[in-house]
Amino acid sequence: MTGVMIEPWHRDLGDYVVGGSVYAVQPKLRIEAAAQLAAANCRVHADIILGLNDRHRGVTYDELAAIRQAAPTARIDLHLIVTGQSVGEARLAEERRAISTAVQIGAEFITVSRQALTLHASELAAARAAGTKLWLELPPDQPGTDTTVMDLDGVLVMLIQPGTKQSADLVHLAKVERLAKSLPVGVDGGVTRTIAAQSRHIGAHYTISGRDLFTSAKPTPVDIEKG
Repeated sequence: MTGVMIEPWHRDLGDYVVGGSVYAVQPKLRIEAAAQLAAANCRVHADIILGLNDRHRGVTYDELAAIRQAAPTARIDLHLIVTGQSVGEARLAEERRAISTAVQIGAEFITVSRQALTLHASELAAARAAGTKLWLELPPDQPGTDTTVMDLDGVLVMLIQPGTKQSADLVHLAKVERLAKSLPVGVDGGVTRTIAAQSRHIGAHYTISGRDLFTSAKPTPVDIEKG
């Protein structure tokens, strides 16, 4: 008997509109969850999270390699989430590794912060040249009014602060309707079936869900880090 199952509500929104966050399931179930997502015509979304003291949490690089092996045709995207304020060489090296991993596993796109756009401009340009698209992380405190003049392939509107475990703030859906007129837009952060449907209705191209999508998955505890 399977250890994780996918709720069928994603079918109402169409193929590949919904992505499942494999970070939301127990590590031992992530590969299985990814394979099921691919079989269900859902995207596989993976958070790579760098915390305080450059501590890596989230989906590991070994897990990403195993996911690609188990689901060779999966449409995978990565979200590089950086918490804390340090920008030392160790941190930068980890961020570069995340970008190179996106290329290695054939990720459809990687989502990064504004800071990473500047710090890793050359690496991201090389990734795009290799076929991995570039999306911008848009946290709750950023309106995203300048994204139309930026060289991007998409924008991921966060309904919660990246790297935290909160309830979705639906006020940020207003950004989706505005941005979707000029760019592909995704929605992430506490997305439920209802929020996914609402996001799609106002123009979202992609919605990411975790606990609400996986029936028997148990959430991985997320510590809110301050830096």
